[in-house]
Amino acid sequence: MGPRRKASKIQPVGGSRGAELLVSPSEPKDYINELSHEVLCHIFRYLPMKDIICMESLSRKLREAVTLYLRVVKVVDLCAGRWWEYMPSGFTDGSFLLLLKKMPDLEQLYGLHPRYLERRRVRGYEAFSIPGVLEALQACPNLLGVETSHLELVEAIWNYMPQVHILGKFRNRNGAFPIPAENKLTIPITAKIQTLHLVGVNVPEIPCVSMLRHLYLKWVRLTKPQPFKDFLCVSLRTFVMRNCAGPTNSLKYVPLVTGLASARNLEQLELVRVPFLGGLIQHVVEDSWRSGGFRNLHTVVFGACKNALEVDLGYLIITAARRLHELRIQPSLTKDGVFSALKMAELEFPQFETLHLGYVDEFLLQCKMSHSELVKYGLADVIENPGIITDIGIKVVNEVFTNIKYLLIYNCPHLHNPHHWITDQSRWSRLFIELLPSLEFICLDQMFREPPKGCARVGLSAGTGIGVSSALVSNQNSNNDNDNNNNNHHHNNEADVPPAPAPEDEEEEEEVILEEENMDAEPQIELEGAEGGVRLEETDLVPGARRPSGTPQPPDEEQAGLEQFPILN
Repeated sequence: MGPRRKASKIQPVGGSRGAELLVSPSEPKDYINELSHEVLCHIFRYLPMKDIICMESLSRKLREAVTLYLRVVKVVDLCAGRWWEYMPSGFTDGSFLLLLKKMPDLEQLYGLHPRYLERRRVRGYEAFSIPGVLEALQACPNLLGVETSHLELVEAIWNYMPQVHILGKFRNRNGAFPIPAENKLTIPITAKIQTLHLVGVNVPEIPCVSMLRHLYLKWVRLTKPQPFKDFLCVSLRTFVMRNCAGPTNSLKYVPLVTGLASARNLEQLELVRVPFLGGLIQHVVEDSWRSGGFRNLHTVVFGACKNALEVDLGYLIITAARRLHELRIQPSLTKDGVFSALKMAELEFPQFETLHLGYVDEFLLQCKMSHSELVKYGLADVIENPGIITDIGIKVVNEVFTNIKYLLIYNCPHLHNPHHWITDQSRWSRLFIELLPSLEFICLDQMFREPPKGCARVGLSAGTGIGVSSALVSNQNSNNDNDNNNNNHHHNNEADVPPAPAPEDEEEEEEVILEEENMDAEPQIELEGAEGGVRLEETDLVPGARRPSGTPQPPDEEQAGLEQFPILN
């Protein structure tokens, strides 16, 4: 059965006798006005503030309900939960003040993201300005926190309303590179903020902010000579510093590293193009690891840090071994010695999943500016070469990080044969095939390229310009020439002596042996000719390999790092 229709009223037309009946439909009923104020206020909780304000002009009862709702509301979001959008346009100083005066119990104001704010009030002109917003906020006696993304507004709140917290993640929306001169922010010590994400901003210094938990600095110019002099954030959990224009003196970054060590809950550390002093992190870890410094790190990123040493990275990895699950290493630190030292330390990485070798920041890959232009804008003077890790190093990586799931390798030209990455104890049972117990993703970028013509003859690897030195090649050639000359001289001396008669059977056996030796020797000569530079470089990594007599033996960096690492055991 269908729904019952409401019976229409029948009205007589004309007199009572013989009157015609006229059927008139009933008028639509106003259900909204029949609701109570309490029910309407409950409905307003699920509507955006923009729609609530528009309802105020529909009827007298809705206006009363809106006034009642605003009188008791404590949390207001002007962007309806869409933090990436701007607040409704059309506000002026007067209208915004009138709106907030209707909210005497307001405690938290979210979504204060104006598209444009005037710096000062203009007489005779209704505009939306920073002094007007401050006056409206000061009209709320119970206000505790404000969410905004405006640089000048947040600095004004810190100066004139220091008791107010900055809610959510503060991230300025006008960041760019080169850094605009008008983007300025001075962070006071008393700033009540937990997440600060600055992009393309001029900042004098990073002070001691006790409440700060997450600090992101990208394209930030630090204008003071010693911007980290008072840096101390004990509650810090995330520190990211990418492509910032700071002091060129490496000693100016000592307070930064010591301040990071004091943050016992630090979980994420990303340093890209930060010219800190080489060996500084090693000494700071030695002094702070017993008290919990850097022990809770789960993400470590080193990129284009020109002074960073292998021991700096190694000490961080060893200290955070139990919680570490992501590691990105710049090309200059992508070496066999780093992972050989970790293997000798006999550590376990139960939560490790992601490894990025030869890591280069996205900005450097996508930027169309030249190196000299980047230096002119204040970035550190760094030129990255490809990583020098070999198949031996990847084999050790397989043995150190047994639970790895995501492997990314970028521009490591000394990797040639992936089958050498697998060992008998390897969990990578078959690379690139179906049986991968832990590995879920592998990315090889700029890898396994064939060398251009002529590279093998001069001892260069895959067209990158990195290979053995010409002196090393010339010494090897000179040694080969000497051996050939000695053999020719020896044969010439023997030619004067008449050969002794030999049986025919022995001569046939000697010819067979010589042919077999020549067959064994020919492939070796072809390998040396095709991959001469790589073979000679691999001898530098293999202990006990032969070296030409004219080349001095470099110091063993792996053993130097290993002598340091057992201190942490």
